[in-house]
Amino acid sequence: MGHQSRIAHRASRFLPYALLLALILLFFNKMAFSNLILARGDTFLYFYPYWQAAADALADGRIPLWNSQLFMGAPLLANSQAGFFYPLNWPVWLLLPTPYAVSASILLHLAIAGIGAYLAARRALGVGRWAALVTAVLFALGGYVTAQVEHINQLQGMAWLPWYLAVIGGPQIGSFFKNEPILRKTAAFALLFSLQLLAGHTQTVFISGIMIVVWLAASVIGNRLAVISDRSAATDRRLPVTDYRLLITSLIFGGLLALLVTAVQLLPTLELTQFSNRQGGLAVNEVLSFSLNPLLLTRSMLPAYGQSLFSEYTAFLPVTAVLLAVIGAWQWRRRPGIFPALVLVGLGLFLAFGVFNPANWLMARLPGFNLFRVPARWLVLYAWGMALLAGAGFSVIGERLSVGGERLSVIGNRDSVEKALRWGMLLVMGLIVWLFAANYLAIWLPTGPEAPLELVGLPTLLLWLVEMGLVYWIVTQRKNPRWLLLVALPVLFLASRSQPYNNLTTPEAYFDLRPPIARLQALAGRPPERFLSLSDIFFDVGDQAEIDTIYRDQLPPAARYDYTVAIKQKEIIAPNLPLAYGLASVDGFDGGILPLRAYSQLMRVILPEGVATVDGRLRENLEGVPKAKWLDAFNARYLITDKTGDVWREGVFFDQAHPVTLEEGETVSVGYLPDFEADALWIIASEQPGEVLVETAVTAYRLLPEQIDDNLYAAAFPRPIAPTAIILSSCAGRGETARDNVVLFAQNRIVRNERGEMARDSVVLSIQGRTAPSRPYPSPPHPSSPHSLTPSSCQITALTLVNTANDTFQSLVPGQYRLIHSGDVKIYENLDALPRAFLLYDAIWQPDIETSVAAMLDPAFDPRQTAVLTQPEIPLPTTDYRPPITESGTAVITQYAPEQIAITVNASADALLLLTESAYPGWQAAVDGVPTPIYRADANFQAVFVPPGEHEVVFTFESRSFGYGRSLTFFGLGIIAALTFALLWLHRRR
Repeated sequence: MGHQSRIAHRASRFLPYALLLALILLFFNKMAFSNLILARGDTFLYFYPYWQAAADALADGRIPLWNSQLFMGAPLLANSQAGFFYPLNWPVWLLLPTPYAVSASILLHLAIAGIGAYLAARRALGVGRWAALVTAVLFALGGYVTAQVEHINQLQGMAWLPWYLAVIGGPQIGSFFKNEPILRKTAAFALLFSLQLLAGHTQTVFISGIMIVVWLAASVIGNRLAVISDRSAATDRRLPVTDYRLLITSLIFGGLLALLVTAVQLLPTLELTQFSNRQGGLAVNEVLSFSLNPLLLTRSMLPAYGQSLFSEYTAFLPVTAVLLAVIGAWQWRRRPGIFPALVLVGLGLFLAFGVFNPANWLMARLPGFNLFRVPARWLVLYAWGMALLAGAGFSVIGERLSVGGERLSVIGNRDSVEKALRWGMLLVMGLIVWLFAANYLAIWLPTGPEAPLELVGLPTLLLWLVEMGLVYWIVTQRKNPRWLLLVALPVLFLASRSQPYNNLTTPEAYFDLRPPIARLQALAGRPPERFLSLSDIFFDVGDQAEIDTIYRDQLPPAARYDYTVAIKQKEIIAPNLPLAYGLASVDGFDGGILPLRAYSQLMRVILPEGVATVDGRLRENLEGVPKAKWLDAFNARYLITDKTGDVWREGVFFDQAHPVTLEEGETVSVGYLPDFEADALWIIASEQPGEVLVETAVTAYRLLPEQIDDNLYAAAFPRPIAPTAIILSSCAGRGETARDNVVLFAQNRIVRNERGEMARDSVVLSIQGRTAPSRPYPSPPHPSSPHSLTPSSCQITALTLVNTANDTFQSLVPGQYRLIHSGDVKIYENLDALPRAFLLYDAIWQPDIETSVAAMLDPAFDPRQTAVLTQPEIPLPTTDYRPPITESGTAVITQYAPEQIAITVNASADALLLLTESAYPGWQAAVDGVPTPIYRADANFQAVFVPPGEHEVVFTFESRSFGYGRSLTFFGLGIIAALTFALLWLHRRR
């Protein structure tokens, strides 16, 4: 072979790779060549924060074992979705800011997926380079894979899926040394399993394992069926019964070696699973959630131009690809690999139907299947099988012209190809008819709010028909098959414009700080005190007009919409964004093995009865501000709410974020009252409020509010005053006669009325407020006018001080809260929040977490005074820990790192130090350097007993599972090194 021939041969080998990479850059041109970022869905709210935390730890040279910023403490490394040990994450984490690291990883793994698909088609199907390129493009750039780019770890796992067939499809018997093939395949399988496991999407690993088993079984069955159904001697020679013993051996040893190599990740993850809500598997209804509705089948399989579908259900391919796949499937008797690919297509659809497939109700209870949600993710097998069949179909049609020195032979005759094409066209027409039929069936079988059924537009329908006609003309007129690429690629490109990866937005969506973040960062101590967000992001951002002005000419409406939603998420700093900004939240979100089961059970104390959380997102389940005692106990120093529930009444603003229900005899206090001169207190209440006691430094007034509008009442002051305290009594009913609007004189806080009687049924409220116009309210009635006052249950919704002289007002916040920020959202400081660590002098014991939560739900339980201990395997100390006569003592955190917390304690008697950090195996404690047992307190937290006096208590997190896993990983890497050396030695002996 001459020099030029060698160059041409090499060029022909690398041309498909170059074209594949060029197409990836073309399809993802915004991501590759602009500064725009993905700022939506799980990418923005889940992966950016976790990647930021992991990258920060990596830059600091630290293994991030613990995450103290979400769920009141949870393992970080053990959460495999963070992908800390996935080797391809480290370079992008170290070199790029988080959003661009994700973008780079997406592009890299699309290339890996495409190259793997190309090699798999070459080796498993035996097709030529151009047919393999068809398979690569349809898989890597098809609807399913590109729809999953928002789930970066799922994309990373899927990228390696085709490589298994690249390994399986090679020769089973080596041509030199007998042991070389098994060693080579063992190393390859170990590498692939390891990469998928470390990427962190376990469901993809499970699907890959099922794919391998099904492929091997279908290959044996397909070969047998082909030999039986086709008596051609040529067929018998092309389809020998392959000996799979070496391959199965390689798979077993490769899998075991992968478990060793990834033990540093697997053992912590398995340990976490034992304390997860997923222990023992998910409920059947959860397993079958997000199933592909059969009514969406056409929308899922065929492209809709300018219309999008829920990403989990998206698996479209061009009509050209569907027709090629039918042509390829027609050759299942003549080509190895076709029958297994056809089985993958059927299996993917069969399992993706989930709840709509009766068999899945049984499979959802099987081990493995019962660990994962979203049956629609089995569509990856459909997408992969269709890409393989389409590549085979392209090869079947043949290529008459030499391209890059390669000529593909025609397999099959013209009649069989055209017959298959007609069946393919019938399939496409059936899908079109099914779409219109489904539109009527959806009346009785709704497709769900995440993917409402939508008919395609007329342009889409016409393009389907035109594309089908072009394919028919190219095939029947025996034109060059490359014309099929010129039809399919533009269709795929146009259809993908509505995919999430094309809705990129400005980087300010991630990098710019919003005022609530800046405010909490400025207030953050060490540790930063926690917050709880309660907003549903239905509010409008105040700078929306400015955003539209700046970006109208730069971003399309969809990108501006994503930017606005991202801003709202940053305003409420939810669900996992605290990780990205150095803040700490009571809440969080995880669709995997977090939060901890104990955390979920503890949240019963604040969630409505019958509502449970298995993946966090408390704000979506809470009906209002939780009881103050639980916020105090959780170290929830700050509350974030929006203003959608606030109202203007008669020109006066009312903050309705903190309604208070007063039962008969109950009291409520408010912790902060601004310096504001007013002549009335306006009240929104469910019924007539009771007596109101308004105090100044020297005077007190006992007032009875008068109704001025529906559920709106006003208590007029005799003269303008700046109250220092306000006291509300229980709501008034009909009963005893009393007199209202009586001036009282307060000395030593003992308040009497004109008759010298003590004021009863009073509630002290300390208050807070704001300004705007108001209307005059009715004059106070004469002091002698009788009103009947029987205390009753009612809700005080909002309070506002009003000054009618200058038309100003100050809204008030019932409870121990102070408004510290008012913008698009409001931030309240909880003035009574307990510190992260504090001393208690009383404890009760319960046998398990469930009974502990039940004890805490007792109305008499006070988390400030008593702890509920749950640790039966550790005996309680024999010392009688009773409250001292004068309770005193301090607990000051002197060091707070994710894996180590040091606290200086000064106790007046034997005490219990309660740390509101989640209890979990691996936490150890020492008092003055002496190890001491940790008890589970209040269902989820940690506590240790400390003797009187001053002591240093150090909590340290040292994961044993991580230590054992690290040792096993080093052992596995040693085997890999020995295996590599053996392969090199065998190669040299050739």
